[in-house]
Amino acid sequence: MRYGSVMSTVQEIEAAADMLPADKKEELLRFLAVRLRKDRAQPQPRIYSAEEVAAMVAEDEADGERFRQGR
Repeated sequence: MRYGSVMSTVQEIEAAADMLPADKKEELLRFLAVRLRKDRAQPQPRIYSAEEVAAMVAEDEADGERFRQGR
């Protein structure tokens, strides 16, 4: 089902939601809950190779040494 206007602000969406019958509000709530769960899902942890870890550690150590020397 398509309605006649495009809503771009939260206020417009809230106003439109207020006009919905209760069953449609519940449907909207379920739709939003599914989207929020997807948006909040944690990304998979990144797996670093031994070489990548060694490079990051070396860079951090070099940065720390420069900091200690005041550069």
